[in-house]
Amino acid sequence: MIYLKTDGDIKKMDTRTLQDVAAELEAHERECAVYRDMTKTSLDKLEGRIKRLELLIMASTASILGLMFAIFAKAL
Repeated sequence: MIYLKTDGDIKKMDTRTLQDVAAELEAHERECAVYRDMTKTSLDKLEGRIKRLELLIMASTASILGLMFAIFAKAL
């Protein structure tokens, strides 16, 4: 282990090699790719559910408006 003295403080220097850092970075990138895929899948599922809810809301609104129009037309 190598120690470095700066500003009166003794700090332990990082002695990892370039290959160690590259291996850690590659592992991190693999994990990020997995999380990206999981997130994309979750968002795609949510998007489908939201579209179905929008259709349900539009159909309900159209039904209510049609019913109100029918009631008002009958009253006249």
